[in-house]
Amino acid sequence: MQKITDNIFLLLLFAMAGTFILAASFIFFFVRYQRKMLLQREAMQRTELEHQEKLLHSVIHSQEEERKRIGRDLHDDVGSALSNLRMVMGATAPEDKHHKPLIDNIITTVRNISHALSPPGLELFGLEYALHELCDHFNLSGKLHLVLENNTGELVDKTGQLNSLTLYRVLQELLSNTVKHAEAKNAIIIFNQEDEKLLVTYRDDGKGITIDPNKKMGMGMQNIESRLHMIDASFVIDSSPGNGFKIVIELPLHSNVDI
Repeated sequence: MQKITDNIFLLLLFAMAGTFILAASFIFFFVRYQRKMLLQREAMQRTELEHQEKLLHSVIHSQEEERKRIGRDLHDDVGSALSNLRMVMGATAPEDKHHKPLIDNIITTVRNISHALSPPGLELFGLEYALHELCDHFNLSGKLHLVLENNTGELVDKTGQLNSLTLYRVLQELLSNTVKHAEAKNAIIIFNQEDEKLLVTYRDDGKGITIDPNKKMGMGMQNIESRLHMIDASFVIDSSPGNGFKIVIELPLHSNVDI
């Protein structure tokens, strides 16, 4: 009888051990499967993100090429045609004092649009020169008093062509938002260097905005975020109603600087 009891005990013990091993194996393979699925999902997300970044880069590149083409056509074709028209009118109707100022104004407008689409100074002379031209444009227009302060010397012009173009477009967008929505009188662009980072501060004295992290940003700010993300730059916005708008952009330098 004792032997039968011992055998039953051993059978129960083996059954419990087998059940434990089976359960442990199931848990092990389930965790392993879940981890494998998680890694696959992360790989798919990385691939999708890389695809989106490449697509965004391609779209922005295409936009810039189209801007150059349109800007060049405006300057070469439309600008030249208007200049020729002015010369013809000057020769045939020298006493006409009403249409010449109108044509001059159109020529200036076309030139400003052409430079906004494709600033020639950026590629030829660098970012600081192009931004000084931008400041002159706004200051002469009377829409905004704009100041540029560069505390980095020649570093501003050594960040690479893509970075320079991106920063120029971002500052253009910020200025456009200021003129359209902020009701500001003054704005300033400041370049500083901190360790291995180029700091670009833009500030206006307009009516400011409410920062709501749960609210989707407008198209202008989304465009700015996309462009900055493309060059691995980050930004922080500081603004509140009645206290103006401020954004600080951090661009890592390391391999981006042209020595």
